Amino acid sequence: MTNEKMKVWAYFKHNAGDFSRHWGAYIMLISVTNLFIGLAVIPFFNFAAQQTLRIGHVPYITLTNLGQILTHDPGVAAVLTLLGLLLLLFVYWQFTFLILGIQNIHRQTRLSFFQLAIATLKKTRRLTPTTIAFLIAYFVLIFPFSSVVFKTSLLAKLTIPDFIVDFIFARWYLGLLVIALYMMGTWLAVRLLPLLPALILSETPPRKAVAKTWRMTRGQTWRTLLAVLLIFIPVAVLTTLLTIGLYLLQSYLDSHWEHWALLGATINLGVLQVVMLLLTVFFTVMLYQLGTSQAETFQLIPNQDLIARVPKRRRNLLFRIGAVGLIALVIGGSSLFYYAYLTGALASQPLTISHRGVDDGNGVQNTIPALQATAKEKPDYVEMDLHETKDHQFVVMHDESLKDLTGIDAKPHQLTLSEMTKLTARENGHTAKVASFDQYLAAAERLHQKLLIEIKTTPEDSPQMMNHFIQLYGQRLLADHDQLHSLDYQVVTTMRKQVPKLKTFFILPYTLVFPETPASGYTLETTTLAMRVIDEAHNRDQKVYAWTVNDSDDMEKVAFMDADGIITDQLGELKTTLYQMNHHPSYADQILQYLTSFSDDAEN
Repeated sequence: MTNEKMKVWAYFKHNAGDFSRHWGAYIMLISVTNLFIGLAVIPFFNFAAQQTLRIGHVPYITLTNLGQILTHDPGVAAVLTLLGLLLLLFVYWQFTFLILGIQNIHRQTRLSFFQLAIATLKKTRRLTPTTIAFLIAYFVLIFPFSSVVFKTSLLAKLTIPDFIVDFIFARWYLGLLVIALYMMGTWLAVRLLPLLPALILSETPPRKAVAKTWRMTRGQTWRTLLAVLLIFIPVAVLTTLLTIGLYLLQSYLDSHWEHWALLGATINLGVLQVVMLLLTVFFTVMLYQLGTSQAETFQLIPNQDLIARVPKRRRNLLFRIGAVGLIALVIGGSSLFYYAYLTGALASQPLTISHRGVDDGNGVQNTIPALQATAKEKPDYVEMDLHETKDHQFVVMHDESLKDLTGIDAKPHQLTLSEMTKLTARENGHTAKVASFDQYLAAAERLHQKLLIEIKTTPEDSPQMMNHFIQLYGQRLLADHDQLHSLDYQVVTTMRKQVPKLKTFFILPYTLVFPETPASGYTLETTTLAMRVIDEAHNRDQKVYAWTVNDSDDMEKVAFMDADGIITDQLGELKTTLYQMNHHPSYADQILQYLTSFSDDAEN
């Protein structure tokens, strides 16, 4: 084992030395690649998807309507599928370009970006249907769990929404299953680290390349894991030391040099950006080198120059000058952003919205006692849910099943309103009667508390449900300045058509392409929420509410992204967080907040 450690250490020293000699070239390679993807490729796919939906008269695409698009709009589904395949092709090109580019720098074959691009395109001939199938299987197996190995902003949207994660870990058996899958995915990512270079660079048929990779990496997993940790640990330690050092320095400036604190914070954020860029490039290069060198060691690819030598004069100095210039350009362009972030110039006051009418478990969700307790904290809105009952009335309830809260194995549409309101709900150590919407609305009016009402629908609802609801409550809600939102697009369009002055939001659990709907705005799950989405909504005179935001770091992040409202289960924490933001917290805390909340979202 000691001998194995020595080999791993020798590999690390060799490649770390190579990085120190050619850091400028590596920064140029990865930064230019990321800039091209961020400024050209991703906007192209967003535009193409939006135009496809517009031409096909499909107003939106999210998790809830994928099946409907497949069955009712096969032309749109076909074009979106082609775009998905084209996206995979760009992912393949990105990995190929980076592997060839890193080897080009490492071996000093000194090809230009144009020559690398040509070499990358030539590798497209490797893309047989079998290769594509193996690559898709590789991405599906590994990316959800271990994207740190081969990460790309092109697949940044392939994330699991937080509400699904919360649902899973609220059930211990599903949580254990996900942990097991995560461990398996991590193990596969380590075991199959050389597979991607082999699929791209080898002339071996893909099926044989996979079989050979699996055979040759047997018994090598721990060694590979050790090599990955040897790359990861220094990066993690340096990041931690950098964070602590800048925090302490800024804390000193905040307390002893108040007049220079803002300038110091802006400079410190610039330093943070530069060092994080260097560490990210180092981490990326070392991992790619590890995968490629293993592919060579296991004879998955020829142990020779991957691309023909083109002798040219040394360009290290030019690359370093170019890298420094690029860094200076990025930092200069980011200075206004840093200043705006530190002074709070971009942050507007979002609405505070209590999710299901509770704050930190102060009552049973969607019940009047919880509403009364929460209203004392003066949220801008209390969000609540309603279902239609068997006798076509409306009851305040979130879940379609009554079992979790009341112990009754039934659904709202199976009971009359009278039967529903006799039930007792239990949660968070509290008990309360199930409320009709009439009772809940009357209580809210007595408290002068505005509501954000989520209308839940099921296939068993009556055909006239929405007309009945509008007839009973449309003008009353308008007079109370209440708002509505729903996952059901038909609810949104009906409300906007019949009660256009009543603000009605469309709930999207996954933001793939910006929607084009008549909604007043969107309630968006935070996992795929990005600043560009909020900016696009504001350009269209629509609002965005973020749901569900329960962590103080996420609250600050969403507020700075200029979301119009924040829906939370932790109302008290939200109000405290916003108060601290509005009263200019220490610049040291803001630097720490930037690192934890914004550095990972630069690609979005």
